[in-house]
Amino acid sequence: MSFHNSCQNIHLIHEPGATFLHAEVRRANGEYVARKIRLDRHIGNTDGWFIWGGSNFTETAKDIQLENTGRGPKLTAYLRKRDGGYRELQGLYLADKIANENGELVFKVCIILSLPTLYCWVFYDWED
Repeated sequence: MSFHNSCQNIHLIHEPGATFLHAEVRRANGEYVARKIRLDRHIGNTDGWFIWGGSNFTETAKDIQLENTGRGPKLTAYLRKRDGGYRELQGLYLADKIANENGELVFKVCIILSLPTLYCWVFYDWED
């Protein structure tokens, strides 16, 4: 989805209990607009692992950072496990599920349904 190729000044904003991805996002007309998406609405923590489609990872994470990589922005953090300890540094590539749609940062959900004779891919745009 490569949203980062049409954005500048990509960074995280931390608020109590929430982490936001903030960027200046290019619209179709070339204008840049400031936008943010609340990552806690789309990312969770299961036993110390990031999961897409979860929620509220910030509540069980420490040292939340954004790493710039050749594959795009990578969210990193130490995530709490069920036993109360923390797993080694974990990472999640944000461009795998976040897109720029005409100046809006949107979370893309892909649902794959598999029936005996039918294969269906459903894409859903989830805006904050």
